[in-house]
Amino acid sequence: MRRIRSTSPKRGLVAALVLSATMLAPIAATAAPPVDPSEPAINQQLLSAMRRDLGLDAQQAKRYLDAERSAMARTPEAKKRLGAAYAGSWLEHGKDGRFRLVVAATNADAAEQARALGAETRIVKRSLAQLDAAMGRLDQLGKRSRTDAGIHAWYLDVKTNQLVIEADFKAQDAALDFAARSGVDAGAVRFQESRGKPTPFNIIGGEQYNISNGDWCSIGFPVTRGADTGFVTAGHCGGAGLTTTGTNGVAQGVFQASNFPGTDFAWIRLTNPGAWPLQNWVTNYAGGTVPINGSNPAPVGAAICRSGARTGYRCGTIVSTNVTVNYGIGNVNGLVQSSACAGRGDSGGSFITPAGQAQGVTSGGQLPFGSNDNCAVNPPVTYHQPLLPILNQYGLTLYTGPVAPTAPPVISQFDCPVFLDPDRTGFYCDASYSSSGATTVKWFGIDPEPSTYDDGANTWYTAVCDIGERVRVTLRVTNADGSAWRSALFNCGPAL
Repeated sequence: MRRIRSTSPKRGLVAALVLSATMLAPIAATAAPPVDPSEPAINQQLLSAMRRDLGLDAQQAKRYLDAERSAMARTPEAKKRLGAAYAGSWLEHGKDGRFRLVVAATNADAAEQARALGAETRIVKRSLAQLDAAMGRLDQLGKRSRTDAGIHAWYLDVKTNQLVIEADFKAQDAALDFAARSGVDAGAVRFQESRGKPTPFNIIGGEQYNISNGDWCSIGFPVTRGADTGFVTAGHCGGAGLTTTGTNGVAQGVFQASNFPGTDFAWIRLTNPGAWPLQNWVTNYAGGTVPINGSNPAPVGAAICRSGARTGYRCGTIVSTNVTVNYGIGNVNGLVQSSACAGRGDSGGSFITPAGQAQGVTSGGQLPFGSNDNCAVNPPVTYHQPLLPILNQYGLTLYTGPVAPTAPPVISQFDCPVFLDPDRTGFYCDASYSSSGATTVKWFGIDPEPSTYDDGANTWYTAVCDIGERVRVTLRVTNADGSAWRSALFNCGPAL
């Protein structure tokens, strides 16, 4: 990182941007994180990619998958318990080889609440709400006035409890001025030199499709809307009304809607669905596929992989969410930054977790001058458009497989309670189920607004009870053909 010399009145801000780093006070966790009893299978192609890009062997990959699912289950409860003191969370790979959930809080009492969930904690200065408000100031300034081309991106770094402004080293003064004009607290901002200029990865893509404007991109994820079928992709690949064909020349579909910049998403409605049946998987470019199991967002620090024709199947980790990127023709808000490398031609392609949770579509990344990809950079900087905003904007449903013949649901496994602390007051319940058709999962317990999680096959309930309290927790899974129930009755507090 370069040190900046300045004789301007902003000298104090210069020091804050370059030198400040919030000190994080670590607090050791007193309870081990819960272990998910299910063991998702890891195919050899996926294991090979995780070994190549993340340095994880088979045992470490299994530990990671357990930690990912556990973190997704506990993070909503951490947000609820900590309230205004919540300052973000992430997955961390420790020197001991374990993966653990870390929750940041602004005071010791809130940290104790997170520790009761089995998470490690950090005491920090600013809450996530305060950082989000500062991020909003930067975004509003970026919308009101044209952003200097040398300022490449800005985002929240929950690990250091700061905003990061990335810029070319020649644009350091412009970055300082940008931060000062936004009115954000100088101590909350860190300047960082970019590794390259952000570039949308268009023209060539993952599962390739051709566009009537002469370009081609990659398929993101299969979707449905009513009787229509199609797929999502990057908005910069093409505008509404353009038609698409497959690499075999067979007519495929039409860009039903598209938006770029501001956001970077589009969806293509298949006009020839008989020739293009939906498949609920992502190619791994090694002769195999990764199944699409759901669309639960992964936390900062989680492993993530992407598929594209330029660079194949590559994995990395999530660095930050809610990133604003300046592509030169306008800012794109709400992107996710990761270290899964990509290149020109990967636009629109799939970002997915090793456990099969769809995350988004490839948008762009920072490319070294004269290079077509950033796979030689350590670490690479790549951006993807999250999937859920695309589904919500266009009323789409992620396709996760054919609908099986209807039958009442079956709860195959039910563990309740699993206590999280020695006092036996914090606990979770964990269940696996199978169901065909539309399914409603409902937990009944001691909390009128419990923290719950459901990915379509597994579900969790997390709560806190009082010592000596008699508690009943019930799970109901319902579809059009009936319901399945499981219930547990237990006492809170140390065993007698």
